[in-house]
Amino acid sequence: DVAILVVDSRPGEFESGFEAGGQTREHAILARSLGVTQLGVAVNKMDAVEWSQDRFDEIAQKLGQFLKQAGYRESDVRYIPCSGLMGVNLARSVQPDELNSWYRGPSLVQRIGWRELRGSVWFFFL
Repeated sequence: DVAILVVDSRPGEFESGFEAGGQTREHAILARSLGVTQLGVAVNKMDAVEWSQDRFDEIAQKLGQFLKQAGYRESDVRYIPCSGLMGVNLARSVQPDELNSWYRGPSLVQRIGWRELRGSVWFFFL
């Protein structure tokens, strides 16, 4: 199974969901306990941080350490910068110049197909 974990990239918002007792941690652990082994992390609201690569990398690094401790393999976790409000990098890899300068990867929907899926797809929105 695969889950999509949607996290807020805005300063303070990611941290409040990630700190002890935050829903980001709870949902990642819940997904793992349900047998989810593949995780797509949609780093949402990147438009609010002006598509900052530093912010994206900071979130991926902090979350990555935690997810590894929770039992996810690094190779089974993918991070995708996006903006749900603007519809950027959700279904297609059409990106604003600020994002295109550092991210050339697939969109969220394209990333779901990173390997053949067998089973369910779970979505956890924060």
